[in-house]
Amino acid sequence: MRFLNKYYSLILIFTSLSFLTACNETNLTQFKIENTNSIDVEFAPVSIPFVSEEFPEFFQIIDGNENEIPYQLDDLDRDGTPEQLFLQLSIPANSYKVLSVIKVEEAPSYSSKTDITIKVRDEKDLDNMQVSDDFNSVNKYIEEFDYKQDNGLIFLEGPGWESNLVGYRLYFDDRNRFDIFGKSTEDLSLNNISETYHERRSWGADVLKVSSSLGIGTPALLSDGTFYTIEKTGIKSLEIISDGPLRSILNISYPEWEVNDQVTDVNIQLEIHANHRYTELRLSSDLDKATFATGLVTHPNISEIVQSKTDLYSYGYTWGDQTDLNEGLGMAVIIPNKYSPNYVGEFQETYVYSLKNQNSSISYRFLAAWELEPENIRLNSEQEFQNYINQVANQWQMPLKVTKE
Repeated sequence: MRFLNKYYSLILIFTSLSFLTACNETNLTQFKIENTNSIDVEFAPVSIPFVSEEFPEFFQIIDGNENEIPYQLDDLDRDGTPEQLFLQLSIPANSYKVLSVIKVEEAPSYSSKTDITIKVRDEKDLDNMQVSDDFNSVNKYIEEFDYKQDNGLIFLEGPGWESNLVGYRLYFDDRNRFDIFGKSTEDLSLNNISETYHERRSWGADVLKVSSSLGIGTPALLSDGTFYTIEKTGIKSLEIISDGPLRSILNISYPEWEVNDQVTDVNIQLEIHANHRYTELRLSSDLDKATFATGLVTHPNISEIVQSKTDLYSYGYTWGDQTDLNEGLGMAVIIPNKYSPNYVGEFQETYVYSLKNQNSSISYRFLAAWELEPENIRLNSEQEFQNYINQVANQWQMPLKVTKE
């Protein structure tokens, strides 16, 4: 009996030492993530510098309740080595979470909730200008000439990007305007469209009539009461910088944009996040003192744009039956106050905001919510839409604070 007690004691000691050793080997580092905001945040973005030597080859991230937190590693400068770890957290107001990095045997995988679609063909098909099975997916594309409307060489007429909640596209021709895909599913859908997207499908549809307006959030130069979109340029290019599962980033290069007796090189990045409706636009150029514009398309059913301003940001939105088939649609632009946003009026079929350059760049977000989204994610009232706008703007302008423990 005494022998058995000693035997079990040795097992207990050995097991305890093994457990402590395993914990020391696997629980490598911790991060404290603080929400200093006075409101709760939901799926707020968190970016952490990633140095491969400081992380195991394969790892998970868990919170204090041992819930696994999805993440992705991004090589934003395209040098072949990721330098940023990206994840999302929901944290109550004025509180924090502690995340632990845990070593594992193989890389975890997570379901994709964002995507970028670039598909091209060698020769246009006059009977299938925008969708067919002869388009090939690419991560990078340089146009062959100065594309005009109906060139028939690019799927969806340009790149499409989406989250699990909404989709957008860019007309990659001399229009260079943004459009909206409303979604009736949380599945990623744009890459698989095989029929005309102007009709309502089980996945959704193109829901916005853009015409000559700025659509939703299109950038332009503002001068003498007129806006000038990016039209005549050198050979444009597209490149996917990151593609899910939690965020996707698209880079668009516009060399030699000829506008208002000036020539400038313009670069635009578009970033979309999982579980959100917004796209963040970052534009840089060498027009130091230029005034840019963006805005929302007008609609006969909408009498005016709703405007609001806080200490950190300004926004404008429209809400009502304003799709191409008069369904409910909310659209918004959010502009940080450092760009001196100013609503300058309704013209050229657009509710127009002006923005001042800061260090030769501007940045803003645009977003949309559609009446026919799945019920579990749908925003059912103007108040819910406005609340969402403020939540997105607050999370952006008061980001979560990250401290390595």
